[in-house]
Amino acid sequence: MPAPIAARRALVLGLLVLAAGAAPTVAAAQIADQPIGLYVVDFRGSFVPFTRNPDLAGRFGFTPAETPGPGWGFDTGAHFYPLRWRGITFGIGAGYHSSFADQRRFELATGDDERVELPSVRKRFTSLSSQVSLNFGHREGWSYVTVGLGRSELGLRALDGEAEPLTGVHTLSYGGGARWFERPHLALSLDLRLYALRSPRMTIAVISIGASFK
Repeated sequence: MPAPIAARRALVLGLLVLAAGAAPTVAAAQIADQPIGLYVVDFRGSFVPFTRNPDLAGRFGFTPAETPGPGWGFDTGAHFYPLRWRGITFGIGAGYHSSFADQRRFELATGDDERVELPSVRKRFTSLSSQVSLNFGHREGWSYVTVGLGRSELGLRALDGEAEPLTGVHTLSYGGGARWFERPHLALSLDLRLYALRSPRMTIAVISIGASFK
């Protein structure tokens, strides 16, 4: 199964799970009528199942086998909730994500007992985007779907060489998540997001978990 399709299916499955969990939350919100607060700030760690994209590898002079796989990073964001209508709270905000993956120098078997030494390579991805969200729930916990536009940088470099200059590309991001406030101002936060890059044309999935504050 192609990686972008698998990533999309994983995101859809995650959103369905979140939506199922949100149903009783929405009902509770209608009964208790406790609207979401005015703002929230997120700090989360991220897992990024990077793929070995041939177009990206060729752009920086590598083969796909020389490029790193999954990586780690973080994301942070701030969101404001100025409007509520029929149980839906509308949010606006911005988010920043940064992640990287390393592949250390190793030898690759090529057949006939020949081996090729591959370089140590780092993959780095950053993105800054505006975000608009639809939120379902109340001040003690809510789920959301979100979409955003921004600019991202994605690049590869040999760790023992000079860094290649990166060019920002327009990026569409979309996904969803949930926040559960076990304490008045501190919540567990889960976010699933896809970043659709225009050049090279590829989609990067990001799974993040951490804390939200209000």
